[in-house]
Amino acid sequence: MDKGIIFDIKEFSIHDGPGVRVTVFMKGCPLKCGWCHNPEGISPQPQYNSQTGKEVGKEWTIDELTRRMDSYQPYFKSCGGGITFSGGEPGMQADFLMEFAKRCPEVHKLLDTSGYCEPKKFAALAKRFDMIYFDLKPIDDAAHRKYTGVSNHVILENLKYLMEIRKNTILRMPMIPEITDTRRNLEDARELIEKECMQGTEIHLLPYNQLAGGKYPIYGMEYPLKNWYTKNNTENIEHFARELSGRGYHVKNYV
Repeated sequence: MDKGIIFDIKEFSIHDGPGVRVTVFMKGCPLKCGWCHNPEGISPQPQYNSQTGKEVGKEWTIDELTRRMDSYQPYFKSCGGGITFSGGEPGMQADFLMEFAKRCPEVHKLLDTSGYCEPKKFAALAKRFDMIYFDLKPIDDAAHRKYTGVSNHVILENLKYLMEIRKNTILRMPMIPEITDTRRNLEDARELIEKECMQGTEIHLLPYNQLAGGKYPIYGMEYPLKNWYTKNNTENIEHFARELSGRGYHVKNYV
């Protein structure tokens, strides 16, 4: 695939991987997470932004993106950063990303993914990228279907693969009130991590964005969650962090 659709390129990013980075947001996601704070990344098609009066989402060729990223080479070398592909779900455009990765072998590349990707393509991406940010949402499959619209079977299969090849992977767990920060979900997550993830794996616990619904009206969309301003259950989260830390995992609690 020589074309991909991108909805934003963020320069000088310090929260999307090691060093100072450029983050490329790929448009389109097969999940419909009720708490998504990038609603413009869900549809693979361009969307009208009523605030700016412009369409969001533009096709880029491999050559165009390579030239743009090449312009940051001095910046990458001086800051120790690289390129992060986020979304949306970048795995939806796996062929485009793999072709791009071939063009820029010397740049540090990070894939920020839900893990929802056909396993053969995901394995190919994992080999091309230097680092993976891997999201874990509800662990129970029925709950995952309810809140994201898809099963997590393939997600957990891809996580297992990353651990088998000992890929540099950071697990990122959005703590959504009454959904992922419940005692039951966190206990399920602890059991899964202990079973599948090697000790020393880094785990980031991410706070719920109470302003996540603010962008939806701009795109003529309705925010799915009704508990806009519900606060996290910090007691459950802190207990989970202590449990995993005591078992040899490197937990960072950002809640």
